Amino acid sequence: MKNKLSLLLVAIFLVALIAPLLNAQPQPLQGPWVDQVAFSKESDPAKVIDMIDKGDAQVYFSDVRVDASIAQKLKTDPNIKYKYAFGLYFELTFNPVGPEFPKTGKLNPFSNPRIREAMNYIIDRNYIVNEIMLGFAVPKYLPLVSQFPEYAKLADTVKLLEAQYSYNFEKGKEIIFEEMAKMGATYKDGKWYYKGEPVVIKFLIRVEDQRRQIGDYVSDQLEKLGFTVERMYKTSREASPIWIRGNPADGQWHIYTGGWITTAVSRDDSSNFGYFYTPLGRPEPLWQAYKPDPVFMDVATRLWNGQYKTIEERQELMAKAVTLALKDSVRVWLVDQISPYIYSAKVDLAADLSGGFSNPIALRTLRYVDKAGGSVNALMREVLVEPWNPVAGSNWVYDNILVTATLGYAFLTSPYTGLPLPERAVSAEVYALKGTPTTSSSDWCKLTFVDKVEVPADAWYSYDVKANKVITAGEAGVKVAQFKIVVNYGDVIGKIKYHDGTTMSMADWVIGWPLTFARVDPSSPLYDEAAVPSFQAWRQYFIAQRFVSTSPLVIEYYVNYTSPDVELVVSNFAGWANFPWHAYAIGIRAEEKGKLAFSADKADKMGVEWMNYIGGPSLEVLSKMLDESIAEGYIPFKDFLSKYTTVDDAKARYNALKTWYTQHKHFWVGDGPYYLDTADFNAHVAVLKANRNYPDKSDRWAWLSSPPIPELAIQPPDNVVPGLDATFTIKISYKGQPYPNSRMDFVKFLVMDPAGNVLAKGVATPSAEGTWQAKLSPEDTGKLTPGSYKIMVIALSKDVATPAIKETPFTVIPQIAYFQTMVAGIRSQLESRIAGVESGVTEVRGKVSDLANSVSALQGTVNMVLAVSVISLIIALVAVFLAMRKPKETSKASTGQ
Repeated sequence: MKNKLSLLLVAIFLVALIAPLLNAQPQPLQGPWVDQVAFSKESDPAKVIDMIDKGDAQVYFSDVRVDASIAQKLKTDPNIKYKYAFGLYFELTFNPVGPEFPKTGKLNPFSNPRIREAMNYIIDRNYIVNEIMLGFAVPKYLPLVSQFPEYAKLADTVKLLEAQYSYNFEKGKEIIFEEMAKMGATYKDGKWYYKGEPVVIKFLIRVEDQRRQIGDYVSDQLEKLGFTVERMYKTSREASPIWIRGNPADGQWHIYTGGWITTAVSRDDSSNFGYFYTPLGRPEPLWQAYKPDPVFMDVATRLWNGQYKTIEERQELMAKAVTLALKDSVRVWLVDQISPYIYSAKVDLAADLSGGFSNPIALRTLRYVDKAGGSVNALMREVLVEPWNPVAGSNWVYDNILVTATLGYAFLTSPYTGLPLPERAVSAEVYALKGTPTTSSSDWCKLTFVDKVEVPADAWYSYDVKANKVITAGEAGVKVAQFKIVVNYGDVIGKIKYHDGTTMSMADWVIGWPLTFARVDPSSPLYDEAAVPSFQAWRQYFIAQRFVSTSPLVIEYYVNYTSPDVELVVSNFAGWANFPWHAYAIGIRAEEKGKLAFSADKADKMGVEWMNYIGGPSLEVLSKMLDESIAEGYIPFKDFLSKYTTVDDAKARYNALKTWYTQHKHFWVGDGPYYLDTADFNAHVAVLKANRNYPDKSDRWAWLSSPPIPELAIQPPDNVVPGLDATFTIKISYKGQPYPNSRMDFVKFLVMDPAGNVLAKGVATPSAEGTWQAKLSPEDTGKLTPGSYKIMVIALSKDVATPAIKETPFTVIPQIAYFQTMVAGIRSQLESRIAGVESGVTEVRGKVSDLANSVSALQGTVNMVLAVSVISLIIALVAVFLAMRKPKETSKASTGQ
């Protein structure tokens, strides 16, 4: 009994010891980390922050506009965390007409490119970041978002330009004064005059956000230069007719505080220069007034039209474009705004660098930091805005956040690079025509260049709605394409489960083909005029598709579409059957009967409700369509779809959907990591619950919870000497661990003088895991004179678009100093060695001396011994002699006779 009690106590002790460890590392679940996410509406940022602070909510899925009190709360409250998104940016738009406005005869200083360029020196972007944006922004010089791939690829060029155009009021003033004088203006008593009148700058300043403060700051700077500024405070509605729709030649304005937004990480910004600086951008009068330098116009046009043969040529054009853009400066860029997405310190989730928590990855990574499972209360500015349907439902970001959580996808988009990430797709092989300027940087996508891409005769080209049959490429006479994309989706047929319990079949994959063509065929009851423009755009690029096998599922796509990243070509055309055919069918039946319409446009024209699978009067109609479908065994596009399903299968699926509707009161059935449990359009609340039949474990995307931006450390050599090799050691890590070399896109370095001039540059090479070397040749160091310099390292990971950039100072010493140092070192070594030898000699001498003393002592001992011996011998001899001198009787008596 005593032994059993001891074992029990030991077991309790071990459980208590292990439990905290288990809680610290929760085990992954099938499907998402959390069991439930309940969404509700809240638009007041102060209330949102208060609820998260108190634990009443855990995540806000909308961005927060920061004021001083909110900024303080975010920076000091330990219960609240936030992640960045960089999709919003501000700039100054200049009116380029002049030198005089034709209508008024007034001088326009900003018709002069050098004055526009000089404005880059006049504006302290760091002041705007810190004092106006309260730290929630980063300085911006170009039409490239600092967290996006294009910026990273051009970082070595861009960083030099940022240094070159950094705040230098006196330099800008010198240029502006020089150019104003050339334009005929005079400077008197601190003011500029033209033809006897003050030079007035009409400044359109937006008032809805921080642009009001930015406008006031820029106005102050202009007034310091001697301009008279008319501050024209306007709302968007008031300013738009003046700057974007009005004729700039009328002279109603000189500067406008512009703002732009990008909602997703963009990988191709080559058209930005044509859009923002040339008449290519827009048809409005302002754009048509742009007259860029002919060289800039040529570069921008070539990038706009994709007129380059290689990726290297494209990069050369981009490098020229960023330089010429700053020379032109019809726009002076100010800041990339940091939009905070806030959440409780008790949870974590990934944020897209552009879209924040609107990326599908966010809900796929949402978790409590210390446990698996649990319920999360989520807030949004709006919840359940417009009808959901699988064809032409709501496109509001608030709805899409929920929708994308309920659906699986062939590819998701990386929140940090903008590249596709395979979710259900396994791999892809792409065959591109030789000379196509595209490349692949992903392990899952193999790119091969070929002389010709032939389209198989049996590939599906289109669909004959009247005949209910596929039209093949052979029948259409289509023979070639630019790309052949082969996507392997794995073993999914008969394996993937939809939320209503039905299992994926080939019917789910093909239902979209006839539906796509029926919606643009006037003879079909499904025809929708609103669907035609997007179909026509798709038809320009998409040629045909071909099902190669079903186990695994392999599909070939033939397209005419180009992107610098071939992965984007794949993801733009590779589909996924994330919504089952029988759920499509009840909507198709409702529209065929004229009771509902998939699109808002058609619903308005027909006078019926915009089809809503999750609420409103549509539910009653769809429920009736479902009952009819069960009774009839309804199969849409029957002659075609009956090849992939049966009446019995159809009825079984419809019955499963009916059971689902009874339980959840809606018809939204996907295959994603969450399913829609309840939706209330009146209360604007919705609940998502975990789909535990989802193929992925909850930790699949855990590596995306935070952007793995490399961390850099640079160790200069002991000496850098003109004309001699120099090697700088670069350590690249993330969270204390070496950054895998295989995940680095590049590691570049620049050597600059204190003025920012580049004296040498190159590409570092790996020497060990997480360790790279930047080597300067004798030719490189030969360009350096003794003095102070800095090395800038720019490292870009394949897993995040944000480059890691670090500068480290170093000193170049003269050759004579180096050799003196060497001589001094050698002398020191020699002296040390000589001193060592002398010490050794002294030691030997000491030992010899000790030995001599020992010998002397020994000699003394020997002498003494000899002396004693001699004396002893003498004594002995004397004794013998005395003995010989005694009487004989003495001798006789001694004998005893």
